[in-house]
Amino acid sequence: MTPTPASHPAHDTSRLPDAVDRLATAVVGIALRRSAASGVVWRPGVVVTAASALWRAPRVHLVLPSGEQVAGEVRGVDASTDLAAIAFEGDVQPAERAAAATPRVGDFVFAVGREPSGRVQASFGHVGAAGGEWRTWRGGRVERLIRLDGGLYPGLAGAPVADATGQVLGVASPALSRLHGVVLPVATVDRVLGQLLAHGHVPRGYLGIAAQPVRVALEGGSTEGLLVSSVADDGPAAAAGLIVGDVIVSAGGRPVASIEALRDLLAEQVGAQLRLQVARGGLPLELTLDVAERPRHGCH
Repeated sequence: MTPTPASHPAHDTSRLPDAVDRLATAVVGIALRRSAASGVVWRPGVVVTAASALWRAPRVHLVLPSGEQVAGEVRGVDASTDLAAIAFEGDVQPAERAAAATPRVGDFVFAVGREPSGRVQASFGHVGAAGGEWRTWRGGRVERLIRLDGGLYPGLAGAPVADATGQVLGVASPALSRLHGVVLPVATVDRVLGQLLAHGHVPRGYLGIAAQPVRVALEGGSTEGLLVSSVADDGPAAAAGLIVGDVIVSAGGRPVASIEALRDLLAEQVGAQLRLQVARGGLPLELTLDVAERPRHGCH
C-alpha cells in the first residue's frame, strides 16, 4: 500500500511501531507449498485468512507470534468472499476489531503480516475507495466496500488491516480486484466465519431456475419481477410447479425485482418452505416450495 504515512505530517508516526507490535500479537504466518500468507486470530483457536492463498490445502503450518510452529486444519473456505477459517491449538488472543467503523477515502490504514520465518512485516497506506454493500465478481455479498490505494505485498494475503488506532477493520484479499487490495470488513468476516465453522462452506439457497428482471402487468397496474427462463428438472422449483415463462413477483412476502434480491432472500431460507407470488399469463398464482441448498455449481 502506498504512499507511506511518513509523507503525511498529519499522522503521528511515532506511535505506529507500538500499534504494529500490538496487532502482531494476533497475527500468524502461514507456510504454504507454493507461497506464504498471513492470517489473524479472530476467535480463540481460529485463524481467518484469504481463501485464495490456500490452494485448497486441507492442512497448513502456522507460525504463531511466539515463534512456535503448529499444524492448522482448514475448517472451511468461501471463494465468493475469499475468506477461509483455520483451526489450531495455541494460546493466542484474538485481535481487537473496529466492528462499527465506517472508513472514508483517505483514511490511514496499515496491514501486518508474518513471514514463515516468524518475522513481522507491515505495509502502510490509505483507503482508496469506500462505500456500502457490494458483491464480488464471484457473487459474494460484502457488507462494506473498503478498497486500498494499492496492491498487497507478497505474504500479506489474509493479513489484518487496521485503522490508525490499531483496531482491525478487516482481512486483506488480493483476489477481488485486479489492481487493488480489498479489505473484507469485520461484519462480513463474522457472518462468513460462523457458516464456515458450522458447515465448512457458506450454504446458499437453491430453487433450480434461471431468471432475468422484467416488468409485468397485473390487475391494478404493473410491477417488477423475475422472468423464469429455465427450470431444472430435479430442482425445488420444478417440484412446486414453476414453469418457464412464469414471473416471480415476490418470495416470502418480499419483492424480488433483481437476481441479487433473490440471492439474499434464499441465503436465509435454506431448508425452509417459501411461498412464491407468481404471475402466469397475466394472472396471479401462489406456489409453495422447499428451498434446497444450492450445489457448488448451479443456477438459483
